[in-house]
Amino acid sequence: MNVGIIGAGAIGLLLASYLSEEHAVTLYTRQEQEEERSIIRDGQASRLVRIRKIDRLESEDLVFVATKSYDIKSVIPFLKRLTCPVMFLQNGMDHLKWKEQLPQVLFGVVEHGAMRTAPFEVRHTGQGRIRYGNQEISNLSSIQLRFEFESDMEAVLLTKLFINVVINPVTAYYGVENGSLLEMPYRQEARQLFDEMQTIFPNHSITYSEIERIMENTSKNRSSMLRDLEQGRQTEVEPILGYALRQATTATPRLSFYYEQIKQREGPQ
Repeated sequence: MNVGIIGAGAIGLLLASYLSEEHAVTLYTRQEQEEERSIIRDGQASRLVRIRKIDRLESEDLVFVATKSYDIKSVIPFLKRLTCPVMFLQNGMDHLKWKEQLPQVLFGVVEHGAMRTAPFEVRHTGQGRIRYGNQEISNLSSIQLRFEFESDMEAVLLTKLFINVVINPVTAYYGVENGSLLEMPYRQEARQLFDEMQTIFPNHSITYSEIERIMENTSKNRSSMLRDLEQGRQTEVEPILGYALRQATTATPRLSFYYEQIKQREGPQ
């Protein structure tokens, strides 16, 4: 397959490094210089990946959008000229709105951990899978990335939203690792966010014990929202907490508190 990837952050680099082993990969970035180069993953060089500027985006067999959610709007004009499937991989659920503007849209949830350590260098910090839906891609394969097709992708996205809402803002606000949320006083804060999410989405089946298992399995991880605050960057509080708040029909004071606090602390937009 010819695969395009938009975005050279942690997830974009992780995808490029693994997919280049089985597919022809083009990584689209803001970089002016076009070149062919390897992605360094965990100290090892991948096969060559073509680097092109985003305004030269063209149809491939599949294009992944691996930018932050708040950057999608800037790439939509380029995506509109494509005739191939486009898969969005963002946190939150704000990006669902873009499916009305593009002909072949897929959504995916990345359950791998990754950290960008330098330009074109990434560390694979946690093994997982990539669950996607709306359209099955028969030739999409990677032993390491583990693509799995889901028939009800919105339910998968909502599960990920619950996880992000419970873990990200508390770890970001207090500056703690995920595992700290298993202990008081952070556990109480996380549980209150979960309870408020249940009032917004009462029919969703995820349990708090499932989220606690994720906290245990990622106990030493620092959430993406925490890392964004530490580095003075804009966070994804809007597509995560903001999206949940926009669905609420009753008061959700803890969600509102964390939304306002993270918005005040995040870097410039």
